Amino acid sequence: MENANPPPTNNRPVPPAALRAQAIQELYKLQRILAFVDSRLEIIERFLNNISNQPNETNMNDLESDDESVNTPLVSSFPHSDNDSDDDEVLN
Repeated sequence: MENANPPPTNNRPVPPAALRAQAIQELYKLQRILAFVDSRLEIIERFLNNISNQPNETNMNDLESDDESVNTPLVSSFPHSDNDSDDDEVLN
């Protein structure tokens, strides 16, 4: 035979007005979080638009020649390399 009475609980019944007030408070918190996320997404969108609006290619014909830098050798940025055979080597 089944027990017709449910087991007792320690939870007191919550009045509907209190539930409504709690739901409204939670909704307000969620709206504030949503506004925060939206503002961050707008910042990210503007950042990405700025990146995508920049030219992707450089027209090599528009670059001015600097005669002094044309034949400047590149020197290794690792002068204390463990590989002794590359000491003082000029890169072309």
